[in-house]
Amino acid sequence: MLTADLLRTWKKGPYIGPKYIRLDQEEYLKLATDLIGLINAHKGKTRGEIQEALRLHLADSPDYLIHRGFSKLLMDMCEFHVVVAGGVEPVALRKKLFQLAEENRPIVLNPDILHPVTRDDIIQGVAAELRIPPEVVLSDMYADLPQNHLLATFEPPTPEWLIHRYNLALAQGILYNCVRMRLIAYRNIPARYKQLFKFIKFYQLLHSVTGDLDSGYEILLDGPMSMFRLSKKYGIRMATFLPALLLCTKWKMEAEIVSSDQDKRYFVLDSETHKLESHYKDATPYDSLLEEKFAERFEKLNSDWILERETEIVNLKDTVFIPDFAFRHKRDGRVGLLEIVGFWRTDYIERKLTKLRRAGLQNLIIAVSRDLKVSESDFKEVPGSVFFFKTAIDPKEVLIRLEQVACKP
Repeated sequence: MLTADLLRTWKKGPYIGPKYIRLDQEEYLKLATDLIGLINAHKGKTRGEIQEALRLHLADSPDYLIHRGFSKLLMDMCEFHVVVAGGVEPVALRKKLFQLAEENRPIVLNPDILHPVTRDDIIQGVAAELRIPPEVVLSDMYADLPQNHLLATFEPPTPEWLIHRYNLALAQGILYNCVRMRLIAYRNIPARYKQLFKFIKFYQLLHSVTGDLDSGYEILLDGPMSMFRLSKKYGIRMATFLPALLLCTKWKMEAEIVSSDQDKRYFVLDSETHKLESHYKDATPYDSLLEEKFAERFEKLNSDWILERETEIVNLKDTVFIPDFAFRHKRDGRVGLLEIVGFWRTDYIERKLTKLRRAGLQNLIIAVSRDLKVSESDFKEVPGSVFFFKTAIDPKEVLIRLEQVACKP
C-alpha cells in the first residue's frame, strides 16, 4: 500500500475522499508505462540503482506524489535477493575483515615504517584465505544491505492495472485512521458473503451483523482504538480488508476517520459510483479437495436432492454460520444442510462446536473427520445428525441422513 505521505485527498464539509486518476488521462498512462519499463529494464540491478533511476526520472516533475506513488507500488511488486558471488555470507565475510583489521590496526591507505598494513592488504589477506578474488570480497561484504539486493523477479503489469491499483491504494490509505466502518452488503451470491466474512475473520476485525440473505447484511466493524486510544494498527487492517469488499457484487461502505488532532470525517464508497478494482483473488468454488470430491460423487447419485454450495447463512449477531452445503428436495421442498468438520487445530474445534450449538439447526448433518481428537459426546449438545468419516465423505450416508433431518424452510 501507499505510505501516508503519498496520499492525495480532498475534503468537503464532514467528508473526505481520494483524488483518483482517470484511465483517460494520457499523461498518467504514459507515466505508468515509463516507470514499468524502467524497472523491467533493471532486472539484475541493485535496489539502490533502481531507486536512483526512479529519482532521476522524477526530476522536477509537478506530479511527484503520483510518480512516487506509482514507484512505491511497483517496487512492492519486485522480489529482491541477496546474491554473493564468492559463496560466503556477508556477515561472516565482514567478521573476517574486521578481525584481521583489528589484529593489524591502525589500517592506513599509504604504508610507512610504523604503519605497514593497508586496507588493500586486509582485503588481499581475506581473499587469499577464502580463495576468492579481492574484487569479490569488496562486492560481497555488504551484499546483504537492502540497497545492494538484486532485482530477481518483476512481472510487469499493464499501465491500466497500475492506475487501478493506485486508485485503490489511495482509498486504502484514508482508512489508516479509520475507527469504525459500516458496511452494507446487498443481496449477493451466497459464496460472496462467505468470502467476505472469511476476510473479516482473517484480519481479526471486531464485528456485529444484522440482516438476512434475502435483503442483505449490515456489518459494523468497530475497532478497539475507538474505545481506548488512537492507533493505526487496526486502521491498517481495515485498509487491507477493503479489496475483499470489492469482490462483492453490490455494497456500500461508510468509514469514520479520526486524525491525530481528533478531526472527524467520513469516507463513503459504494459499488455503483466508485469503480475500484480488487487485486485479491476471487474465491474458488470449494474450500478443499474433500468438498469438491464429495459434490462430484453426490451429483452422480441422481437423487431427488439438489445440492447447493453455501446458500444458507445463519445470523449469529456477532458473526455468521454458513454450512458447507445445502440440499433441497425436488418435489416437497424440504431443506437439509451439511457441515464438514475436518480441520485439526484445537481452537478451531472449540470455535466450531460453539457455533454449531448457537446455530441450533435441527436439519443439519455434521460430517466429522476421524483424525480429530473428538467423539460423539462432544456433539451431544449440537442438534442434528453427526457421523464420522475416514478419508472421504460417503454421499449415500448423507442421503440417508437427509431423509431423517430435512424439513420445510
